[in-house]
Amino acid sequence: MSILWPISLVFLLVSAGLMLYGALKDSHPRYIQRRFREALQQEGIHISTRFGPLDLEEVVHEVLDKVSSSEMEEMQRLLVQAGWRGAKAQLNFLLAAWLLPLALGLMAAAYAVLNQDTWINVLFHLLFVFAASFVLIRRLLRWKAQNRRDALRKEIIPFLHLLRMLFEAGLSIEHILLVIEQQGQDLIPNLANELKLVIKRIQSGQDRSDALMDMATPLEVMELTDTIAMLKQVTRYGGNIRDSLAEYTTLVEQRQVSDLREYVSKLSAKMTVVMVLFLFPALMIFLAGPGFMGLSKALNGVNGL
Repeated sequence: MSILWPISLVFLLVSAGLMLYGALKDSHPRYIQRRFREALQQEGIHISTRFGPLDLEEVVHEVLDKVSSSEMEEMQRLLVQAGWRGAKAQLNFLLAAWLLPLALGLMAAAYAVLNQDTWINVLFHLLFVFAASFVLIRRLLRWKAQNRRDALRKEIIPFLHLLRMLFEAGLSIEHILLVIEQQGQDLIPNLANELKLVIKRIQSGQDRSDALMDMATPLEVMELTDTIAMLKQVTRYGGNIRDSLAEYTTLVEQRQVSDLREYVSKLSAKMTVVMVLFLFPALMIFLAGPGFMGLSKALNGVNGL
């Protein structure tokens, strides 16, 4: 009995997580649920939503809101930077970030119990695997977010050139964003996906400048934020943006060239360390090896005499 309870607990947790995911996937969007309740309440009909299926996702969000607010804000920011927008994606990741370490920890504890270890070792396996997987998931999220931010930074120069070309063609900002989103999937895939959300927000009635700023602010890419600020200024006040885009493109290119030079200088220092550790001993053997061999033969001949 003492061996089977950790395994049973793991299966119960996994089953509960799958059932919760299925219920959330099949549930209606939260704003539809809220409007449905408000319409019923206006008609004098009050429904209990404490444990009802209409508020399942909202109840989970309320539970998650009780977690550390700083952690929630950081995770939401990193998920947006990693390209996983929306409440559903954030909810799925948060559930995995908490349930997966717990499941792995319980599996490690079950393995220790099957090996008939002491309860101290079982507790150590549980805590160590839980802590390691808990930290690893968040490290992977930060790594994914940083890689996508670097990819966005590399796509800024093609994006600026496309903006200049389309502005010179006389297109409006909405048409420019639509053309870049449709035709730039191969050239700037990450920015094209972000612009797709901007176009949806503009079509739903949001202001153009607000939609662009809502896209650029959480990504925390300085070049993209400056570009969106210029577009926002043109959207609100008008003016000629082609000269500003040309100057800013030159500035971004010079900045990336300086960053590349810094990377090459750091890489050369790293290669020097590699050369000293691996190439220098082989070079010494190749150059000084024949001399040492000749010297050893000469000393052997002297000993023979």
